[in-house]
Amino acid sequence: MPIATLPNVISLLRALSGPIVLSMIMAGSESLLVAAFAVMALAGASDFLDGFLARRLGVESELGSVVDAVCDSIYHLSVFLAFLALHWLPAWMLFLIYARELIVPYLRTFVRQTGRTLSIRQSGKVKSAVHGLCQMAVVGLAIFQASPVALESDGRVLAFMGLATLASVVSLIDYIMAAQRIVRAT
Repeated sequence: MPIATLPNVISLLRALSGPIVLSMIMAGSESLLVAAFAVMALAGASDFLDGFLARRLGVESELGSVVDAVCDSIYHLSVFLAFLALHWLPAWMLFLIYARELIVPYLRTFVRQTGRTLSIRQSGKVKSAVHGLCQMAVVGLAIFQASPVALESDGRVLAFMGLATLASVVSLIDYIMAAQRIVRAT
């Protein structure tokens, strides 16, 4: 199966949009925040579109699911880095989010060494959707604030970031438990 399938290209474009969104958020002007919000909406739609097209075109593959997951991580982590720099996301939350993104691929590799596969789990898909929605909510709040700096102390921002962090932790626990079941069954 070729690597350059349409779904993989869409995933790669999503990853490339991450640093662009990061730059627009960091610039902080209202017009760039609106543009960032629009790009984020497109990135979210592309996350569903790539999977739909892979199934529709019959090009689903393990490689494609890995490309999709890696591109999601690059995109979302780029946005979270902007939030960290603007003090909208505490460092400990980013640490937990990033830890999940590092540990899950190692779990998948570890399970693969047993001759089995740890497939992409529903919790990972939910985590990605929660990240996208929470990130868009925070940028939406920034658009309507007199000063995006005011978001540093906005409880709603902390709640959205807490929800994103919780989604990562729950997904990580789900992957660990699934990996344990697979390894014990071998």
